[in-house]
Amino acid sequence: MVSSMFEAAVVASEPIDSFSTWLLLGTATVGGFIISNADKVIPLLTKTGFVTAGILLVLSCVFGVLSKALALRMKVMKETGARVKATFLEHLAKYEEEEAKIEEGAKFWGITIQTGVRMDRILEEFYKPLPAWARWLGRRHMEKNKGNPQIQYLPLIKTMNGQGMFAFVQVLLFIAFLGAAFIFAAGV
Repeated sequence: MVSSMFEAAVVASEPIDSFSTWLLLGTATVGGFIISNADKVIPLLTKTGFVTAGILLVLSCVFGVLSKALALRMKVMKETGARVKATFLEHLAKYEEEEAKIEEGAKFWGITIQTGVRMDRILEEFYKPLPAWARWLGRRHMEKNKGNPQIQYLPLIKTMNGQGMFAFVQVLLFIAFLGAAFIFAAGV
């Protein structure tokens, strides 16, 4: 039930990404217009107003790019997770068939063996080719969230929260740019 809620929640990343893209494009367009018409805009806004407005536009773009980067990370994590889940289920089905045969043979001979899937061994094999920092982060995440049945959704939700926060700051900075431009143009 909770997994369904998490899966539904991460869908919100796509509209946030679209909005951030739209605002980033608009911000860059306004920035380009202001720069190309600086000779006409500076007398209107003053030099301080021009610089203030420019800094706000640049910061809005920076936060837009950060939001886009997290949207890309979110997309990669969702697609990778879906692919891992699909291939894992395929391999698990084959393993369960083999496990049943092995246990049947062991039972016939009166041997007791453990044939269960050991995630720790699977993860260690997965971590081997990764860089040391990635192994450390993976192990830390697994240890920190051990026993949490929603462990696979935690990075997605954290990334989506960051994406939303960066998009929100992007909007605030663009609105601050508009406010600064009007204030300096009015000579207040």
